[in-house]
Formats: sequence, C-alpha cells, structure tokens
Amino acid sequence: MLIAIDIGNSLINIGFFTDKGLLVQKIETHPIKTPERYTSILRDFLSDPEMGSGSAEKNTLGVIISSVVTGHTEVLAEACKGLMPEDLLILSPEIKTGLVFDVPRPEELGSDRIANAVAAYEFYRRPVAVVDFGTATTISVVGKDANYIGGAIMPGVRLMNESLAKGTSKLSEINLSLPGSALGTDTPMCIQSGLSYGIAGAVERLLQEMEKEVGFSLKVIVTGGYGGMVSRFLRREHSLKPNLTLEGLKIIYMRNKDA
Repeated sequence: MLIAIDIGNSLINIGFFTDKGLLVQKIETHPIKTPERYTSILRDFLSDPEMGSGSAEKNTLGVIISSVVTGHTEVLAEACKGLMPEDLLILSPEIKTGLVFDVPRPEELGSDRIANAVAAYEFYRRPVAVVDFGTATTISVVGKDANYIGGAIMPGVRLMNESLAKGTSKLSEINLSLPGSALGTDTPMCIQSGLSYGIAGAVERLLQEMEKEVGFSLKVIVTGGYGGMVSRFLRREHSLKPNLTLEGLKIIYMRNKDA
C-alpha cells in the first residue's frame, strides 16, 4: 500500500492506494494537530475494513507528501514516521518527477501543481493544461516535451465568496450551489452566477490566451474541490479528474522508489 497525502489550504486529502484501488479520506487542514494525533487518525483510517484484512498498516509500501501549507509539512511527516519510519518522500522540484521545469524559479511552484502536471502529462502524453479549482484556482501547463512552462493563479470560489462578504457592507457570504441561470434575480442568485459562470469564463479566456502564446492546443484537465461544480460551466471540452493530485503523487513516488 502507498499512502499519498496532499496538504491543501482547506483540506488534507489522504489517498490509500491498495489492491482494491484508490480510497480517499479527507480531514480539515486547520487547526493543526499534533503528530501523535495525526498518527492516530491515519491508524484509524488504516483499520477501516475497506482497506483489507486489518493488516494494512504493516503492508504499507511507503508515504509521499505534497504540501502547500509550510507549517503542516514536518508535522505530517513526523506523524507518518510512526507508521513508516524510513520510506517517506516529500515532493519538491528537486526530486525525480519526469518533467523539465522551464520556469525561472521552480522552487516556488506549489507541490500540488507539480503533482497535477505529472499525472496529466503521464495520462495523455500531449500538451496539457490542468485547472485546479481549489482554495485558489490554478492553471498549470505542460508543453510538447514534458516541459512545465507556466500557468496562472487567481482566487478560488470560496475565497471570492468570502471576499465579497468581507469587503462590502450589504453582501453576505452565500451557500455555494449551482445557479439556475446566468441572469440572477436576487442577490444570492447574482453571486451564485458570478462565482460559477464568472470563474469558468475567466479560465476559458486564460486558456485561449495561453494557446495563442505557445502556438499549440492544450488538452484541458479539471480537478480540485470545486472542479465538479465549475466544470459544468466550462464550454470547452475537458476531462474531470477529481483525484489527479493523488494520482500524480503515486507516479512520482514510483519514479523515485528505486532512484
């Protein structure tokens, strides 16, 4: 078994790659817990009957961690050492990913974006753009030769929702749901429309401009916590891969296992 942990700004996604396939558990990123508490949570997940015969922990092959929350990285690494004291990998551009980083400062890339790019290129073997609708909405682009060439970042759906409430006197944060139409007839419906159609339109414009700049078309892959919601409003063809980051972590782990 391989445990892949993706520490995001809102959620920690934990993927257990077993003989049965991928099983995913989620816990909130904040507040941060002690290493001992995370170890206990992982053991509880591993004892789930879906994991197998109850010996999942001793059959663990290894652990790989991706993190965009600096303070959590070492805490989760320490927690995992209680399960797997040796075979633990923390994702960074310095390890073997299969990509060439054609950007000035690859060390600034979010590790989730690296994992997304690795998985997307591995699955499709052509120029790809990964749109991750998470706390932030990010686009990550891989070119013709497995070279990471850049992308874009803007606020995500939840952040936009929160910022409207915090930055205005009359608008309130709404429950995120699918709008009935683009033309809102009351304030919550107007916000729903702006968040859904608006962010989808912004992504489509960015992709269009990126394709003009690079001179070739991009296969679009959508992922992230809000991917299922916003993908309904994208007019261009795309593939929805909810667990793309975890799949990328598995690929990277296997590339480094015997390196």
